[in-house]
Amino acid sequence: MAQSELHAIESQSLQPPSSLHAHHGERLLRRIAAWILLVCLLQGELGAVWDREWHFYVGRDWFWTPPHTLIYSCVAGAGLLALAIVLTDTVRYYRKRPGVDSTSTVSVFTIFHAPLGYILAGVGALETLIAAPLDNFWHEMYGIDIALWAPFHMMGVMGGSIGMLGMIYIFASEVTYERTSGLPYRRFLGFSLLEWGTLFIIAGLINFILIGFLQFPIATIGLLLVPTYALPIAFCSAFLLTGALRLTHRPGTATLTVLILMGHTFLEELFVPWAIRAGVTWEGLTYRVPYAPTFNSADAIFPLTFLVSALLLDGMALWRLRHGRKLNGTIRGNWLLGILITFPQLAIAPCILMRSWNLPQVFLEQPAVIIPLDMKLQAALILVPAILICGIIGVYGGESFGDIWRLNKR
Repeated sequence: MAQSELHAIESQSLQPPSSLHAHHGERLLRRIAAWILLVCLLQGELGAVWDREWHFYVGRDWFWTPPHTLIYSCVAGAGLLALAIVLTDTVRYYRKRPGVDSTSTVSVFTIFHAPLGYILAGVGALETLIAAPLDNFWHEMYGIDIALWAPFHMMGVMGGSIGMLGMIYIFASEVTYERTSGLPYRRFLGFSLLEWGTLFIIAGLINFILIGFLQFPIATIGLLLVPTYALPIAFCSAFLLTGALRLTHRPGTATLTVLILMGHTFLEELFVPWAIRAGVTWEGLTYRVPYAPTFNSADAIFPLTFLVSALLLDGMALWRLRHGRKLNGTIRGNWLLGILITFPQLAIAPCILMRSWNLPQVFLEQPAVIIPLDMKLQAALILVPAILICGIIGVYGGESFGDIWRLNKR
């Protein structure tokens, strides 16, 4: 969307306070459901980390393990809540209730009329629930599998990603109503409560990607074992941090999102090892590895990988605003921005994972194998451009979706 068109839409979107008061019932309904969904997200996110570690340390004797119970209870709750909002708003649409019309809902199968975010959240939850019995059958056929790329793991991951994307739409649309209402609202550190909720969802989606980062396939290039987790991480971090910044138009948004993300990972690392040890003791189980889980500092501080990238994004935003330039629409040179914010991740992520700041030693060489320098260069010429391209695509995608989130009311 062109920058002039975005300005026109934003200038026409201001509502008189009387209009917002008429829509109070619809706003209250959507916002209460939104905060409940945020609680479900945090529960499911914790369950996903717990499940990954449970599979590794304990195994999978049956479907209803403690982390599975945590995950699927929250998925079912989120799905039922999304369905309730879809059905309720469909009824309210046909009854022509204030705040429920073609400007605030989308049509599904020409029958249902509901907010886009709740539809996406419901579809994501449904896909994840369908994947559950199929994944259980897969495990019964092939045994324990902790790799993320098992087919029905990926189906569940896609469902979870769609659901979380829907939650971003839910909160972002309410942020748009709040910003264009003409009514005053409270801020904390420059952000409204709804904006804080949106950033928690965005940080949660990044964390959801990180949950499986060590389980992505390893590509073999000659004698080198090259991790491919950098590809989705580069794309998702660029996409979501750029999108968050374009949603709020406030420098500092990307850095704050990274700090929220680090809060997620740090608290998870405090809880999950203890929960596994407690579960093993309580149920009288045994470990499938020769050691018990402990606090993993690399996983806890891994969001530091994105801190330099976030600072670069926020610095760019601050510079543009101070020079009287806007943050919406197409900005020239975003391909360069994508490269600049991805390069620090290439250096920082391996160092954190390998617990070493000696860069030549962190590129996953096979033990006791001497890798020729020319082979390393060949691998770098393949992998590094691919990672940078993911970062560039992520920035362009983030700017488009961020502008949509900032203006969307559906």
